[in-house]
This record gives sequence, C-alpha cells and structure tokens, in this order.
Amino acid sequence: MISPVFIIIFNFVAGTACLMFGVNLMSGGLEKANTRVMKSILTRFTDNVLSAFTVGTLITALVQSSTAVTVITVGFVNSGLMKLSQAVGIIYGANIGTTITAQLMSFKITDFALPILLIGLVISKLSTKQSIKNIGVAIIGFGFMFLGISILNWSVPYIKESRIAYELFKEYGTNPYIGLFIGMLATMLVHSSGATVGLTIVLFGSNLISFEAAMGLTLGDNIGTCITAQLASLGTSISARRTAWAHTVYNIIGVIAVLIFFSPFIFIVRYATSLLGQDEIRLVANAHTIFNILSAAVFLPLTKYYVRFMEFIIPEKRK
Repeated sequence: MISPVFIIIFNFVAGTACLMFGVNLMSGGLEKANTRVMKSILTRFTDNVLSAFTVGTLITALVQSSTAVTVITVGFVNSGLMKLSQAVGIIYGANIGTTITAQLMSFKITDFALPILLIGLVISKLSTKQSIKNIGVAIIGFGFMFLGISILNWSVPYIKESRIAYELFKEYGTNPYIGLFIGMLATMLVHSSGATVGLTIVLFGSNLISFEAAMGLTLGDNIGTCITAQLASLGTSISARRTAWAHTVYNIIGVIAVLIFFSPFIFIVRYATSLLGQDEIRLVANAHTIFNILSAAVFLPLTKYYVRFMEFIIPEKRK
C-alpha cells in the first residue's frame, strides 16, 4: 500500500510543477504574441505617470507577466528610452495587471483543464501564423495551470487524514508572519508569484490555512517577485538600478502598511467580496488585487516625491 505521505509529497511536487509550467507557458505565449505591440506601446504612450500607470496595467493584463513588463522597463530605462518617473508608473500598473492570473485561478473551472489543453494544442499545431501559434501555447499554459491546481487538490483528503500533516498545518497555518516569509522565499526560488498565489488559493480553499496566513503568503509573494528585476538590473546604469529598487521598495512599503493595518485590511477584503456576492474561495485573489490597487492609489499622487526618494537612497557615484 502506498504511504499517504508519499502521495501528499508526489502530488505537491507534480501539482506545483504543472502550476509553475502553466503560468510560465501562458505568460510566455502571450508575451511572444504581443512583444512588438508591447514594446511599441511602452515607449510611445508613457509620457506621464498616469498614462504610464494605465499602459502598465493594460499591457500586463494582456501578457500576464509583471516580471516581463518590469524587466523590459528596466531595460528601457537603462538604454535611456524611458525616465524613472515613467518606469515607476508602469510598475504601479504592472502590479495590478498581474493579479488577473490569481482571479482566473480562483474560479472553479479546474474540471475543464484537459479540454483547455486540447484546444490550445490544436490551435498551436494547426495554425500557420506564428502569433496564433503563440496564443495556442498560452492556452496550453492556461490548461496546465488548472491541471496543477487539480493535482494539488488531490492531496487535500490525505493531508486531513495524516495526523502529522494536519498538526503541522494546524500549528503554523494561522500565522501570517510565517506565511509572509514562506511566500517571499518560495516566490524568489520559483520566480513566479502566480504559481505561489495559486498554491495559496488551494491551501485556503481546502481550509488547511486561515485567511490571515493566506494573506501573509500573498504579501510575501509581492516581495519575492521583485528578485527577477533586481537580477536584471545587475551591471546596468544607475537609473535602471533605481527602477528595480523602486519596484522592490514600493512592494515592501505596501506590505508594511498592510501589516500595520492588518485587521482593517482584512475587513475591507471580506466586505468587498461579500458586496460582490462572491464565495470565500475568492478572498485570496481579491486580497491580491485590492492590495495592489490601494498601493497604486496611495503612491500615484506621491510619485514625484517617491522618485526623489529613490534618487536620494541610490545616489550617483562620485567620480
């Protein structure tokens, strides 16, 4: 007889792998299908902070990869095609646009994972146009994403039956600070906040962790995802490094603010979810979205001062 612990570990590894692969394939396919349009829009329609914010939101919603948009933005700043103030506006928007992935994962459509995979496969193989092929690849990624969530859900009954696993989740599954650290570390390792948010949705939806702990994991995801931009800025100009740090500091300040006002924030998320008539399963995705919307709402009017702050903490090197 196969050990329940082995099943839990196997499903966790397989499900997480499918989820990560799906998120990366989906964002990669959408990015390739829209690369030329994305780069053109980012350089042509970001004259001021508000337009940069709008473009950042829409482009990231289109390609579903805040990492890709942020890295490209760092590259544009490094080459002198974009100012720091424009880049900061794009970052605000990119953080909001990427939350659509979490919203999609919170819907109960995992039963359609295989049909979605089949549709994507047919499109990618039969189409003669490369952009349509890329859309097909994105759909395949979408299917893998939901397949990964399904596989993760297969472990839930075994976790609840396993005394060791159940006690572990009972002991640590209510602490938002432990969740914050785990979410940050996991996202840094896998370079995909979408994958770790998906895992959080599964754990919360299965009542294995509290909403407070799920909130901690989600906040950690927002910090962990900054590591890619930091790596992309290594060896670049001072402006590019400021852009990467603007992204990181922006998310850290947002997380600290939520931790200070944790109970009111939890209330806002619960109230908004109830107001929309949604199930509690949507709480994690809604928290992710609301966090980034509120962060942008606070920072947008203060962008001029935030840019000065970044220039102050990362000064030009004296010759």
